[in-house]
Amino acid sequence: MKLWDGRFQQEPNQETLVYTQTTDIDQRMLTSDLHGSIAHVLMLCRQDILPQDDGRAILRSLLGLLERARRSELQLRMELEDVHLNIESLVIEELGPLGGRMHTARSRNDQVVTDARLYVREELLRLVSEVLALVELLSDKARTATDQLLLGYTHSQAAQPISYGFWLSCHATIFLRDACRLLQSSETVNRNPLGACALAGTSFPIDRNLTTALLGFDSLTLHALDATSSRDFLLEPLAAMAIFMSNVSRISEEIVIWSSFENRVLQVEDSFATGSSIMPQKKNPVVAELGRARAGGVYGALMHLLTVVKSLPMGYCCDLQEDKPPVWRALEISISSASILRAQMASVRFKGDRAAQACLESFSTITELANYLTREKSMPFRDAHRITGRLVLEMERKGRTPADSDFVLGILGQLGVEMDAATLRELVDPAQAMRRQRSAGGTAPECVVEILGEIGAEHDRLLGLCRSRTTAIQQALARMLDITSRFVGGETLSDLLDSVET
Repeated sequence: MKLWDGRFQQEPNQETLVYTQTTDIDQRMLTSDLHGSIAHVLMLCRQDILPQDDGRAILRSLLGLLERARRSELQLRMELEDVHLNIESLVIEELGPLGGRMHTARSRNDQVVTDARLYVREELLRLVSEVLALVELLSDKARTATDQLLLGYTHSQAAQPISYGFWLSCHATIFLRDACRLLQSSETVNRNPLGACALAGTSFPIDRNLTTALLGFDSLTLHALDATSSRDFLLEPLAAMAIFMSNVSRISEEIVIWSSFENRVLQVEDSFATGSSIMPQKKNPVVAELGRARAGGVYGALMHLLTVVKSLPMGYCCDLQEDKPPVWRALEISISSASILRAQMASVRFKGDRAAQACLESFSTITELANYLTREKSMPFRDAHRITGRLVLEMERKGRTPADSDFVLGILGQLGVEMDAATLRELVDPAQAMRRQRSAGGTAPECVVEILGEIGAEHDRLLGLCRSRTTAIQQALARMLDITSRFVGGETLSDLLDSVET
């Protein structure tokens, strides 16, 4: 018998049941649903909506189910449709009709968004922690690489000398923004919709502030219809995860390119690569390749949910039960990608000699020669640009590099520029060119050190916030369960709840 079958004359057929059930998706919200139910029943007892003896019996049953869930002994039954009806049915099986009183003054509409928020907030904070660990790893590696030359690119073509530390700190800066964005989205998630009921609230004298405090929410949702109809609390973290995965994809692309035979700037550790079934010499950077590809899974999750909510009228529609699968998938991809990227980058080897050679052979220091002509010879930059561009053309024709001082000086002389060999060598030395980029945010070692200092301060701030939020949630839930156990054991509920600030 369905818990809602009073006005029905037929049971759903098996095909309908299979098509509409969500137990496979809801399984991971099992603990969240139990926490939400415990908070709700405590509130009903406190407000004298539910007799305290009845509440004690229901809470005793819920605590038993929670213990079974923690031991992974509680499997949801498909024929009971979802996690909410599974839990309520189990309580009714144990207590009889009394168990049906736990659903007073709530709906599956506010239950499901409560469960989703409870689950997603913890997974988001876990993701933030993983991203911040990645930032820390990249920053630590950057501090030891501020003098190691690397060729920088624009348009995927050789541009100017930078340092390996500058490149690492760039990605650390990007992922730091991702962590901030994800942490901000967790604030949107951590609001309490419980008590919104189906769409309009309830005529029972409930206390939504109490359940907010018991469950460790920061605040309650403002509007009951909005609370049950909207899913922007999931879209916001999905968008943040999509941006994060776009950045995972970008660094993964650079790992793939720079570890190629033609570049040989990075060497991926064997444990993050696989071989070929036919070509014995191959070493394929498959972790980085999958990092590129799996961004699409999160993009798809975001588009999936945007499409679900597009044009939906206010008031719960069953379309909204499709909100969780894309979010679960996006969380899995994002958390695993952050973790394995950090492990991969911890072991990747930088081949500095190859990078320095590429800086010299690619004419990457010619911009510095143009700057010199503008600064020291009072030449308009456009003239300096034209002269040094002609120099590059001649070097390309003759197969020379800026290190061929006599050839370079000869061409410059033909173009009306006189300078000595020592000055030329200093200007076109990639290491010296890199060290001269001292403007704020530049690649000079002292600038990178300053950048890393800013990154470190923001990292510590975000990590402190992440940890404090995680601790606050854990402490609130632990306190709620302690109150529940003591109330079930016979203590007075009003005394137990006096310490709960609402």
